[in-house]
Formats: sequence, structure tokens, C-alpha cells
Amino acid sequence: MRIRQILAGEKGLSRTDVIGAVSFVCKMTKEELLRDIDSRLDEATLNAVKDCLGERRAGKPLAYITGVKEFFSESFFVSPDVLIPRPETEILVEEALKIIGTGGNRVSVLDMGTGSGAIGIIVAKHAGSSVVCVDISAAALRVASKNARSIGVAGRTRFVCSDLFGAIKEGPGFDVILANLPYVAASEWEDLMADVRQYEPRGALYGGQRGVEVYERFVRDLPGRMKSGGHVLLEIGSSAQAEEIGGMLKGIGLTVNVKKDYSGTERVLVGHG
Repeated sequence: MRIRQILAGEKGLSRTDVIGAVSFVCKMTKEELLRDIDSRLDEATLNAVKDCLGERRAGKPLAYITGVKEFFSESFFVSPDVLIPRPETEILVEEALKIIGTGGNRVSVLDMGTGSGAIGIIVAKHAGSSVVCVDISAAALRVASKNARSIGVAGRTRFVCSDLFGAIKEGPGFDVILANLPYVAASEWEDLMADVRQYEPRGALYGGQRGVEVYERFVRDLPGRMKSGGHVLLEIGSSAQAEEIGGMLKGIGLTVNVKKDYSGTERVLVGHG
């Protein structure tokens, strides 16, 4: 069977998913695949493609099948131990880089709830800053550490297993603190896409009955960990959370701005001390 026939014959999945699956099995870039679209696959490769497509039809996210997800033009290793990096999270990274700059400034950065390391690693690479990456999951930190090595910032990243600030000592604090913490409320859980609910780690998504309980704990301990005049950037999920969590930040004396993502959703809170 030719690649063209596979792409044309698969009706249960998006073309993007099919191209991604076939590219992965054939060890080709998407551009190479489309260039060689009339190539014929041998039986072993065809069976591997069918298995891969079958997993995707069953609901398993393509990133967990391939083990790779692109974020900020870098390829990140992902596993079911970490959330799959989302395009909207790039807004937080963009805002962080505006604040830190890209000239190798000596700015101390904390990435709270690092997961795959996507946020902290990109900041370390583009800003040249030293980043402490924190997560409650040791398995997630192993994924993040692998990504730091593959992207070339192992020397500028440090990984700490901690429940929020539990293992982070109070002291001079950090210049910039970044956080993408769980913010899905109980009432929103069943509205998530099935592949998210069934495959991605619940602990990285579920933020408590109201969706803001993890951020409440985070903000409570923030004053002892952020330098005076520092910045905190938080990913959130709605305008209601922008108001509620923004109110928490104002309650500890920060000025707060809200940044929208490309779909117009209020996505990032920027607090300044």
C-alpha cells in the first residue's frame, strides 16, 4: 500500500493525526512524507502504521504514541507522566521572555509545576537564565531532565521534587516565578475532551472543587519566595479565574495584568511586586 492510499483511506481521524502517525512510523519528517507520498510501504511498516492509527482511534493522544510534542519550535519528549504542552502556554513563555530579555541577564527564575519542563527549558534557552524547575512528581521531573539535556540547557536548569514551595527555602527569592498549575474545576471535568480525561495525568489538571485551590496555596506562600520588585506569571483557564486568582495576587500587594491567548481567552496573569 502506498502512503497516499493510507492518507486517503483513513476516515476516522484527522489528516494531521494520520500524517503524524505515518511520519513517526516511517521515521520521516512531514515534509519528507508528503514529498514521497507515492512510496509503497512494506508489510512490517504497514502493520506498524495500522497499530499506531488504531491506538489513536482508541483515543490515545498522538503525542503519547510518538513520545514527542513540539513546543516553541523545539521537540519535547512526553509521556503519560506529564501533560502534553499546549500552544496557549506559549503565551506565558512569550510574556516571560519580554520581562527577562534574551541577553543572558543574570535573572533567577522558578518554574513551578514544570511537568515536561517546556516552560522553564525554553526560558533557560532563550533568556540564558538559570531556572529552578519544580514538580511534585518525580516521574515528571525525569521527563523534564531528559528534555533539558536534549535541548542543551542541562547546565542552566535544576530540578526539585516538591509540593509547591515545600522544599523551596525562604530567602532572597526569585526575580521571576512562572507557574502552570492545575486549574480545572470539578464542574468542568466531564467537559474535557475524552482523550485528555482518560490519558493525561489528572493530578496535573484537577485544581480542586472550585479549580483554584492549588493556586490559593501557591499565592499564600509566594511572598517569601519572590523578590521585591519581582514578577509572577500564571497560566489560568477563564475570565472568572482571572478575577479570582488576580484578586489573590492583589491581596498580597501585587499589581496585576491579564494577557489573552490567540482565541481571546484570558490566559496569563502577570503580577508585579
